[in-house]
Amino acid sequence: MRRKHVLLTAMALIVLALTLTTGCEPQQETKDCVVMLGDSIFALSGEETKALEALSGETYRQYYISGAQMTGGLLVDTIPKQYNKAIAEGPIRTVILDGGGNDVLIGAQRDCSTSYGTNLSRACHQVIDNVAAVTRTMLDKMVADGVENIVWQGYYYTDNDQLWQVLEVSTERAIADMQRFQAEHPQIKAIYVDVRPYFDKNNARRYTTWDGIHPTKATSETLADVLWEAMVRNDIEQGVSCDGFNPGNGDGGCN
Repeated sequence: MRRKHVLLTAMALIVLALTLTTGCEPQQETKDCVVMLGDSIFALSGEETKALEALSGETYRQYYISGAQMTGGLLVDTIPKQYNKAIAEGPIRTVILDGGGNDVLIGAQRDCSTSYGTNLSRACHQVIDNVAAVTRTMLDKMVADGVENIVWQGYYYTDNDQLWQVLEVSTERAIADMQRFQAEHPQIKAIYVDVRPYFDKNNARRYTTWDGIHPTKATSETLADVLWEAMVRNDIEQGVSCDGFNPGNGDGGCN
C-alpha cells in the first residue's frame, strides 16, 4: 500500500512538472521581430525591460546602451547605430525606443540650462534641431526597412529644475514631429508616449535615484505600465507571432 502511495505521488509530480514545462510561461516567449533601442533609462538597471516582459509575456531584442545619444558620442553606439545593428541582425516589425536625453543634457552643460536666463539659447535650440533631424532620418529608414510600429518613450522631469524648460521644449517638438511623421506614413503606427503627466516634477527626488536623473525601480515599473498601456491601446504587438509578420501565423504566445 505504501509503495502504491509513493508511486502515485511520483506520477503526480511528473504530471505537475510536465504541466509547468509545457504550459504557457510568458517570460520565455521571445519575439525577435521586436527591438528596444535607447539610453540608460532602459539600460542602467534593466528594471523597465523586466517589468515590460512581465506585462507582455515576451522578451524583445535589446540594443540600448547607457550614455547613448542620437547625434554624437565616442564611446558607445548612437541610437541610429543601434538600429542599424539591429536591422542587420534580423527583420524588425516593432521598435520600442527612447533617445535624445543625453544630447540635451550634455548640451545643457553649455547651452540649455536656464540658470542664467528664462529662455533657452539659440545654441540649445540648435541641439534640439539636430536631434530632430537625425531622428527623422532614422525613422524614414525604419519605414524603408519595413518596420510597422514605432513606439517612442519620452522623458520625465529630472531633479534639476534648470533643465525643465529644455525638457518641455524638446518633448513638445518630438510629439509634433511624431504626429507629422505618422500623418505622412498612415500605413504604419508611430506613437510618442509622453510620460510627464505620471510624475510630479516638484517631487523628482521621489522617483529618481541619487543622481536625480535615473529612475528608481518603482519608476521603471511605472514607465513599463505606461508604455504597455499605450501599446495595448494602439494594438501593437498584442498576441501576434513574428512568423512572417503575418497576424494569421501563430498565436503570439501567452498575451
